[in-house]
Order: sequence, then C-alpha cells, then structure tokens
Amino acid sequence: LSTAQSMGLFLSSLIPNIQLGLILAPATTLFFCIVGGFYIPLADMNAGIKWASYISFARYGYSALLLNEFSDREIPCAPEGTVSVSIGDSSTMCPMIGDSVYEDLGLEGIFTNFWFNVFMVVVLDACFRVGAYGLLLRSK
Repeated sequence: LSTAQSMGLFLSSLIPNIQLGLILAPATTLFFCIVGGFYIPLADMNAGIKWASYISFARYGYSALLLNEFSDREIPCAPEGTVSVSIGDSSTMCPMIGDSVYEDLGLEGIFTNFWFNVFMVVVLDACFRVGAYGLLLRSK
C-alpha cells in the first residue's frame, strides 16, 4: 500500500497538469496491476509485455502474498458435494501441495524467495519517494 501511495506521489509530482494527471495516474496504476500477475498469470503473460512486470510494484507484493499463503502448505481435498477450484495441472493431486499453486501461476527463480519480494517492494517505495522529492525540489 505504501508503494502505491509513493507511486501516486511521484506521478503527481511528475505531471503538473491536473487533468492530464487524472488520466495518466489511474491508467499507469492499472497497467502495473495487470502486468503484476493479478489478472493474467505470469506464466501466461505475453513475452513482449512480460518485461514490464519486473518494474511493477504489484508483482512483488502479489508474489510475496502467494508465497506467504501457499509455501510449504498442503491444501486439503474439498468435501464431497462441494465445488472445487482447479489451478493448472495441480488439481489432480489431492491433497494439493501449496508450492505447486504459485508455480502454476508463473512464480519461478528468485521470485520464489519471500524476502526478495519484500526487499523489492521497499526498494521501489524508496525510489518513488526519492524521485518525488527530487521532482518537488526541481519545481521550486
């Protein structure tokens, strides 16, 4: 949440025109959420746009959330008569291993490290804050 606020502060410092800011800031935030893995799983993302997910604050926060919830966990089978949700090929295993959930969503490599994702959120937060501060100093 703090990183999203920092990005909003940075964008409001970067775009001096209010009307233009009201058009560009929500579009930029939505774009970062789309490439962050919320709407399109990282495994299914087009290679031409996947590069943008590396600069998206939403990717690192979402990855940390997935790791926190599913890492080293077993998801029990649904009782008979209830609707179950399938994610990729993992739905055939019962009980489902939590690690396969985030692997099916496209998390791999260094992005499977919880503390790396937290670190990147903090780095992006600091970059947006310092950038906003620099832009405000320049606007004097």
